Amino acid sequence: MIFGFNGKLLDVDLSSGEIKTTELREDWCRLYVGGSGYATRLLYDLISKETEPLSPANVLVIMTGPFVDTFPISPKTAFVTKSPLTGYLGKSIVGGSFGAMLKRAGFDGIILRGASRRPAYLAVIEGRAEIKDASHLWGKDVLETSKIIKEELNNQKAKVAAIGPAGENLVRIAAVITDERRAAGRTGVGAVMGSKKLKAIVAYGSRKVEVYDRERLVHLMREHLAAPLKSPRGVGLRSYGTSGGLIGYAMDGNVPIKNWTKGVFDKVDNITGQTLQKVYKSRGVACGTEVVCSIQCHKELQVSGISSEEWEKCPEFETLALMGTNLMIGDGESLVKINRLCDRLGLDTISTGGVIAWAMEAYEKGLLKAEDLGFELKWGDGEAVLRLVEMIAYRRGLGDILAEGVKRASQRIDSGTEKFAIHVKGLELPAHHPRRYHSIGLAYATSNIGASHLQGMTMLVERGILLPEYGISEIPKDVESKVRVTIIHQNLCAFLDSAGLCKFGVFGIVDFNKIAEEYKAITGIEASKEDILMTGERIWYLERLLNLKLGLRVEEDTLPKRFVEEPLDEGPIKGVTCPINQLLELFYRYRELDPQSGYPGKDRVRKLGLDVPVS
Repeated sequence: MIFGFNGKLLDVDLSSGEIKTTELREDWCRLYVGGSGYATRLLYDLISKETEPLSPANVLVIMTGPFVDTFPISPKTAFVTKSPLTGYLGKSIVGGSFGAMLKRAGFDGIILRGASRRPAYLAVIEGRAEIKDASHLWGKDVLETSKIIKEELNNQKAKVAAIGPAGENLVRIAAVITDERRAAGRTGVGAVMGSKKLKAIVAYGSRKVEVYDRERLVHLMREHLAAPLKSPRGVGLRSYGTSGGLIGYAMDGNVPIKNWTKGVFDKVDNITGQTLQKVYKSRGVACGTEVVCSIQCHKELQVSGISSEEWEKCPEFETLALMGTNLMIGDGESLVKINRLCDRLGLDTISTGGVIAWAMEAYEKGLLKAEDLGFELKWGDGEAVLRLVEMIAYRRGLGDILAEGVKRASQRIDSGTEKFAIHVKGLELPAHHPRRYHSIGLAYATSNIGASHLQGMTMLVERGILLPEYGISEIPKDVESKVRVTIIHQNLCAFLDSAGLCKFGVFGIVDFNKIAEEYKAITGIEASKEDILMTGERIWYLERLLNLKLGLRVEEDTLPKRFVEEPLDEGPIKGVTCPINQLLELFYRYRELDPQSGYPGKDRVRKLGLDVPVS
């Protein structure tokens, strides 16, 4: 028996309406933990290269890990599918209370197959699941939808994950947003839910799963909760949340400015977390009402005129950078409005910022005209961005093209716009800069979901948040050390996404000897820090093998030429490019990947105990 789980999954066929309960496989829990690792293993057997991401044949797996609702600072739930943006593994990790409530309802995860004939939502309440009509919810935004569902069920404690109009309209950058405004934002998982006509999932329950060693676990909980308050990183996150990182990163050259073409933005001080929390009354809370967390990095502001709610969500670092510095918007209130609109409509702020930056550059170069839009699209114009966000969500006018994501949009417009369509494998880049931190460039290029800073947070190591337990005791300076850091971080992030731990509560907070102790106390699985690393490595290769099965080509492991061939002429990283080819050559050697096929060697796969075939 594996502790830390209910031992049950819901298997829902939306086409037929059939709902089954299946048992969790203990061997897969030992190999792939839970969360994204377990979900990817399920997906491997259920989809193929021929599966169209927005067809009923695609499968969406929602999965919790053993740390969820058994341990503090562990609110992460994985949404895993075939991405409509990349055609490869789609994965998005969401915080907040939704995963905890799903486990309390008696299930570790949900497998969603097929597609409903009419709009529906799935209610998972106290061990029972029911597909309910959602025709009256179709067309409503995420926040309205959550409010109505709770009222219908007469249950304000239930937790909801829903799509907005963007998901309904199959916008490929659509997100799933919870009632607590936490986003499963990346890789278009909202569009997959929309293609299944599934408006929302609501969960409520009171069950608590068993853990292996409760007494030991309580002691470890106290230690872990105390650790952030003793750490500079923990104190910083508690003070300002991720938005507080903008000013330091801007000074370091680690933000996108004007679609990654500039090195300085003179209005950055206006939009930092420090400024926003000075201008407006603010508070810090955990990311969900059911989440126990001493960091409380979710910041809220009192901003009049935005909504009828007393507290408004402060934009995270990624949103401030992708919608702010990247679009040259230097007005904090505009960014709060844009952030709220994206959440209501169900859009990923990272991808939305990326595709709008591309459109602004195309407009500046004369490749898009005001008549194409109905208005001018100039850098720094927050009102124009608000209009364009709605156009994207409802697929109106040019918004219908932008809704396809930057890769497809640039292919449709052509005229050379692909040169400044900034993505990896079809997924728009987050805010950390490949020219500044070469290891993050490598992490983007080789991430199994496309460009993602959360699949290998190597920028932390290059800023001095080290991993001495894994031999990383100094900031990497050369190609070899940056490659090694990238591989280790990718493996550790794969484990954390599968366990359900928040990365903000780990890196720079506790070391992985402690994580191994916690893992054993929850699950009963004997583990060392080396076992944690090897388990994450196994999951990374599983994701890689799924992508190769789906048609991944070696040449797609790369970066946009902008970072490799076009140095900036100003700012902290003036004249610097990312040596991606040198990094990739060594990465392939250390990962034992064939440089022609991209497949790992069979000895490597055998050593890791992977139970999927290798071509």
